[in-house]
Amino acid sequence: MIFAPMNVNLGGIKVNVLDHGSVLNMGPNQMTDIFISYKRNQGYGEQNGDIAPMLIPISFLLDNDLMDSSTVKNSIL
Repeated sequence: MIFAPMNVNLGGIKVNVLDHGSVLNMGPNQMTDIFISYKRNQGYGEQNGDIAPMLIPISFLLDNDLMDSSTVKNSIL
């Protein structure tokens, strides 16, 4: 899949990144019974700014985990 970069402008506010489990609320909202679980392999960080230069974009990933995320959601609702 190819995802286009997100571009959110609200008047004078610019939002560059909404990460996992993030919410951009407009008005009164109530979030109930939310469970977010993810595994991120991250080296030196993220580049989330505008026109961020990528110098020598070389990467290597070693992921030896047998089970990445064994989580269970327990809810009272």
